[in-house]
Amino acid sequence: MSITRYILVSAMCVGCSATAVAADLTVTAFGGSWERAYKECFVKPFEQRTGKTVDVILGSPMQWINQIAADPKHPPIDVMIGLVDSGLIAQKRGLVEPINAKNVPNIAKLKPYMVAYGKGYGFPIAYGDFGIMYSKSRVKNPPKTWKDFVNRTVAGDWQAALPGINYVATIQGFIGLFAKVYGGKLTDVQPGLDQIKRMRDSGNAVFYNEPNAPLVAMKSGNIDIAMYFDGRAYAAHDSSNPDIGYLNPAPGAVAFPTMVQKVKNGSPLGFDFINEIASTPGQTCFANKMLYSAANKDVKYDKDVAPRVAKDDESLWLPFDVIAEETPKWVEMWNKQIGR
Repeated sequence: MSITRYILVSAMCVGCSATAVAADLTVTAFGGSWERAYKECFVKPFEQRTGKTVDVILGSPMQWINQIAADPKHPPIDVMIGLVDSGLIAQKRGLVEPINAKNVPNIAKLKPYMVAYGKGYGFPIAYGDFGIMYSKSRVKNPPKTWKDFVNRTVAGDWQAALPGINYVATIQGFIGLFAKVYGGKLTDVQPGLDQIKRMRDSGNAVFYNEPNAPLVAMKSGNIDIAMYFDGRAYAAHDSSNPDIGYLNPAPGAVAFPTMVQKVKNGSPLGFDFINEIASTPGQTCFANKMLYSAANKDVKYDKDVAPRVAKDDESLWLPFDVIAEETPKWVEMWNKQIGR
C-alpha cells in the first residue's frame, strides 16, 4: 500500500516515536461546512456500523484525478467526490468503476434522473446553486441579473469576491455561466472571460480558491458580495453571520450536483461507504445540514430548510459532457488571460 494511504500520528511525549497508522478507507471531500457535514452524516455512521476507519482528504476533483492517474494500479484514494463534469473525465480516463444496485443497493432509493448523470459510474449526492452571497447591511440593492452584478462591480458599487481557477465551481458556475450570459455558447467562452477581466481590472474584485475565504472576508468587511454556493451561504447565515443574504440573479444560477465515485483498484470497502452515502438517513442528515437538494427521493427536509433548497425547474443545468470536453481549453485560456 502506498505511503500516501497512511496518516502520520506523532506521539506527544519524550522518547516516543511517530507511528504510521493505516486507515481502512481513504475518501475525498470539499472543505469547510461541506467537510463537517460529510463526516457527521456519512463517515461517522459508517465507522460506527463497520468498525472500519476512514481518512478524509481535502482538495479539488482534478487534483484527485491526477493523483489517481499517477498510480492507477495502487491509487491513493478509494472513493472520490467531484462534480458531474469531472466525474465524466475520470470515467473517460478509466479511473473509476461501474456502480449499480448490486454493489450499491441503496442506489434504488435515488431519483432516477440524478442517477442518470453518473452514466453508471457514480451518482450525485445532492446539488446546490452557485449564485450571489451578499452583506444585507452594505448591499441594500443587490443585483437582479448577472450583467448587473458585473457592471456594478466594475463601477465600484461594492467589493466582490470571485472564484479562482482552482475553486470547484469556477469551470461550470463562472466560466460556463458567463459564456452563456454573454456569448450564448460553451464552445466560445471568450465573451465571458472578457467580462471577468473587466471586473479584475476594475480593482473592485478579488479571487478566492478556498471555500471559507469569502465568509471570513465578508465578516471582516473586506468584501461586500461574492459568487458562492447557496447552502454554504445559508449555513453561514444561520450559524455565525445573520447579515448574510443570498439570491440567484437572472437568468439563474448554475446547478452543481456533487458526484461520488468508486476508484478503480481502490478498496472494495468503498462500495459499502458509497452505499452509506446513498442511504436515506445519511442523505437526510447531509441535505438538512448543507441545505442542498438531495438525490435520495425519500429525504424529508426540515420546515425551515425546504424553502431554501434549490428547485430543479429554477436552476440552470448546463450540459456536463460539453463542459468536460471543453475544460482543458478553458483552464488554459484562464491561466493565460486571467492568471493563476
